[in-house]
Amino acid sequence: MDLKSQVQRLAQNAMALAAGGIVAQLVFTLVEVLIARRLGAEAYGVFVTAYSWSLLGSIVMGAGTGMWTIQEGSRDHGRLPLLFGTGLAVVGAGFAILYLGVIAAHRGFPDNSILSFLVVFLPYGLILALQTTLASVYAAYQTMGISALFQGTAPLGILAAWFLLAGQSVSLQAVGYAYVVGGGAVTALWLVLTLRRVRPKFDAANALAVLRDSNQYAMSNILGHVYTRADIVMLSALAGIREAGIYAAAYKLVELVSKVAVVSGRVFAPAIFKASHEPGKAYQVFSSMMTRFMAIAGLVAGVTAFILADELIVALFGEKFAASASILRILGGVMASRCMMVPLQLLLSSVDLHFRRVAWLGVTVAVNIGLNAILIPLFGAVGAAWSGLLSGTLLIVLYALSCASRREFDFRRWLLLPTLLAAAVTAGAATTGINAFALAVIAVSVFLGGLLVTGFVRGDEIRFVLRSVLPGGSR
Repeated sequence: MDLKSQVQRLAQNAMALAAGGIVAQLVFTLVEVLIARRLGAEAYGVFVTAYSWSLLGSIVMGAGTGMWTIQEGSRDHGRLPLLFGTGLAVVGAGFAILYLGVIAAHRGFPDNSILSFLVVFLPYGLILALQTTLASVYAAYQTMGISALFQGTAPLGILAAWFLLAGQSVSLQAVGYAYVVGGGAVTALWLVLTLRRVRPKFDAANALAVLRDSNQYAMSNILGHVYTRADIVMLSALAGIREAGIYAAAYKLVELVSKVAVVSGRVFAPAIFKASHEPGKAYQVFSSMMTRFMAIAGLVAGVTAFILADELIVALFGEKFAASASILRILGGVMASRCMMVPLQLLLSSVDLHFRRVAWLGVTVAVNIGLNAILIPLFGAVGAAWSGLLSGTLLIVLYALSCASRREFDFRRWLLLPTLLAAAVTAGAATTGINAFALAVIAVSVFLGGLLVTGFVRGDEIRFVLRSVLPGGSR
């Protein structure tokens, strides 16, 4: 009954975060589609490059305190006021330092279009860092509905500000102000509500201790961002901003799929951290459930993206971005690797192997940058896509080996089996000339049916989850 109750709570948080996350990603995608369609590939390349730097800035501002708050706050709610207060102070100080640096860089290179846009857009990095800090408080309480509400509302605020500020003549500056004003208004309301629930406390000695303890999360987050964004930044530098824009159109769909994994990770993280320090079988159950669910999500998305690449790109970005379709076919594999990466990182941290998590990610970042440096000058955006797929495969193997060294981890069943099945289904689909939409439905159905036949997913597991989640199922 305790396990069933925990599954119910996971399901409730998952539905709340999924609703907020889906709305957020759909609206963010709509805004970026509008930017790409109205401003063209080159201006879109400037936007996505500056966006990548702003995301990195938000991670540096937070210094890993958000995830540390979830880890420690889940185990002891009494520590949340100090953890929350430290997180807010670290974010504010980090933003001040980074923004002064951007202003100084802009004065030194006033004609650089990316730096000019960052002067306007970097405050959005502060907004994202604050959202991470606020969400960590509710994640620690395992009451994520509030986070889902505000994270889903923020992009709606941005879209509203877009129409108010941009009007008929859209410019990158107007886009930047729309993100800062719309996202900032929603985040300010979220901050006020959270301050009424948890009164933050600040203690310099405690802040230093938190920074020391959260540094591995900070390194992991920074390396993770470099890993997921190096391709766009290096494309801008080595192949031109327009090539970066063509790549970013296909990569936007990878981000949509990655959001599913991130949301799922937020749902499972408190339960995983708590169960890792308790007796019983809960840890193994949640580990298996989380890893296999994310593997299925990533592989289904990858198969679908491969088959419907042309249709998806043209429908979203128009004929001008038709070259992105070939890139999206390769990035289908990247979708799967990104979804698998999240649960493996959580498992490593939960069993005190965070150093290996950071170390293997560092190795993979170096490999990814090296592959990009070789492949981008030769093949442009296609080379960047292959770099992401090859380095992602390496990271999954390294993480899986580390997980198996500390706790029971069935690599062949949880990851290898569904990957081989998805590859076989995709290869078969590539030789079939029927309608793409019908083919996608058939391919996904065959893949999911194969998971049942091979025992990857069992009927009793499905029934247990349904009994736990559906009304009256716990009786």
